[in-house]
Amino acid sequence: MIKLIASDMDGTLLNNNHKIPKENLEAIKKAQEMGVKFAISTGRMYEDVKPLLDECNLRCQCIVLNGGEYIDEDGNVLEGIYIGKEEAREIINMIIKEKIVAEIYTNKGLYTVNDREEALTEVAYRIIAFDPDTSYDEAVKIARNHPHFINLNYIENIEGFLNSDVKIGKFVAFYNDEETTVKVKEKLESIEGLAISSTFTKNIEINNKEAQKGLILAKVAEKMGIKRDEVIVLGDSFNDYSMFTEFTESFAMKNAIPQIREAAKYITDTNDNAGVAKAIYRALNIDK
Repeated sequence: MIKLIASDMDGTLLNNNHKIPKENLEAIKKAQEMGVKFAISTGRMYEDVKPLLDECNLRCQCIVLNGGEYIDEDGNVLEGIYIGKEEAREIINMIIKEKIVAEIYTNKGLYTVNDREEALTEVAYRIIAFDPDTSYDEAVKIARNHPHFINLNYIENIEGFLNSDVKIGKFVAFYNDEETTVKVKEKLESIEGLAISSTFTKNIEINNKEAQKGLILAKVAEKMGIKRDEVIVLGDSFNDYSMFTEFTESFAMKNAIPQIREAAKYITDTNDNAGVAKAIYRALNIDK
């Protein structure tokens, strides 16, 4: 009997307009009425997910920061796996040396060691990653009012930042080409103790190697007394892979990358055709 459903967000739960389709929402709520827990599993930080939950009137658990934190329905952190300060120092040193532009997700907000213009460019590339039809000039205009730019804190004293009680969940960088992404990934792989993944082909996400979606989900499920075969997972991209290696009851989206489709037990429809809803109905034997 299925007791927990964990779904990736971008490219899976959300359609290409970055909304939860009505069909997906209805299926989730039917599952919850049956006593099944639902969790969104995303690389985003909780502050980016909460507005969507409120808009849809959806109460659920969340895996955020690619597995850096597991959040309950009330926004409390049930489990956290953070990047060590020494590893963070190495990453920051490489960011400076290689002129990488990145955001740092922490328990005390967003930070960067870059300047405002560099940060603005990175947020513009973020916007283009989510909406590829957006021109660079338009993305820059949008970026000036984007929460990730407005709320960014600029680190002036790196040692002071690292020696504080801040908890670092994740580093994120967006680029304008895949070649740069690959090169930066290769450089970062020289630092031990990290998990380096992507949601898009032109971004990099850096976590503690234990902070992966599947690993934190397995840890929390065990604490809840839920067995591995009582969990279903859904995803489409690189940062979902650990869910597919940890749990056998897995659904890849039809639009998923080949590695995820190969790892999945089942293939459901695309994110634009309510593939999450169809997977839930199939797994729980619910009539539409």
